[in-house]
Amino acid sequence: MKRFLTSAFILIPILGTAFITSPILVQAQPTDTQKDNIIADGLTDFNDSDEIDIGEDRNDRMTINVDIPHNDFDRLNKGPYKFIIDTAAQRTIVSDELADNLALDIEKELKITTLSGTAPVRTVYVPELTLGKQDTVGLIAPTFRRSALGADGILGLDSLQGQRILFDFKAEKISIAKQDRRLSRSNNREIIVRARRRDGQLIFTNATMAGFKVNVIIDTGSDASIGNLALKRKLRLRDDRLAQINLLDVRGEDVPALYGITRDLRIGRARFSSLPIAFADIAPFEALKINNRPSLFLGMNALRTFDRLAIDFEDRRIYFLLPENAENFRPLGVRKSL
Repeated sequence: MKRFLTSAFILIPILGTAFITSPILVQAQPTDTQKDNIIADGLTDFNDSDEIDIGEDRNDRMTINVDIPHNDFDRLNKGPYKFIIDTAAQRTIVSDELADNLALDIEKELKITTLSGTAPVRTVYVPELTLGKQDTVGLIAPTFRRSALGADGILGLDSLQGQRILFDFKAEKISIAKQDRRLSRSNNREIIVRARRRDGQLIFTNATMAGFKVNVIIDTGSDASIGNLALKRKLRLRDDRLAQINLLDVRGEDVPALYGITRDLRIGRARFSSLPIAFADIAPFEALKINNRPSLFLGMNALRTFDRLAIDFEDRRIYFLLPENAENFRPLGVRKSL
């Protein structure tokens, strides 16, 4: 039975795999009104960045090496440890096993929103966390079992804010750069999307699916894409045409969902002619107050169809580099990016 690991929760199909396929990405030709959405292929502002090799977990998510020097006397056990970069997680998470091994100080319980709802969880104090040459100090991190996380921990937005991160899927590397200037512009394979910030999350609203607006959140911590029921209703998808599945979160709670293929998701000049999506009103949609509007967490199954993905958290911009062999299509009324 195939397993899909998602941000702090797990997706387990129950009925068959007929609907499980890869996304299909096509490319629009730029129009005159879209020329300001073009930037350089080389992303020159990353030339002096800190470059980190990446690995993959068993579900095709991206893991990187993180050091945690946990006291002033014993820095030999600082790592590296395998963490997943999760742009949809508000907090950095460490596994129960790592927290116990490092004897991290236990802090107050916090209410954390997972797939199935909000519940109190144990937290620990992480005095210092090093990603390449970037240090984050004084984190209060929730803990979950390593088997549920799929890694030693998860890097959330509290560790990523104020940084510009480039995911180079072709080279299998991550680059981290300072945000002292905007990226240069010249190549028509690069798409820029300006996002809005809500509770630390970057949400862009200039995407469309089947011709109507949809909120999209980039989710590098999930191997699957998940849409809410408002999106399913807008698409007029019949339940009997979708596979029944269960969503299992890190607390062991099941959430029933439906799984199927959607058509014509457009982000700027990029278009997914088909995209597999699981549909459920999971708690994160309600926490972000977008549960009543068509919304989508775009997972790694879709993101890996691009050559590169860059996220500028300070400037609230997301950059997609289309593959050279992406099929062209003519844009049909796609609104200009915000």
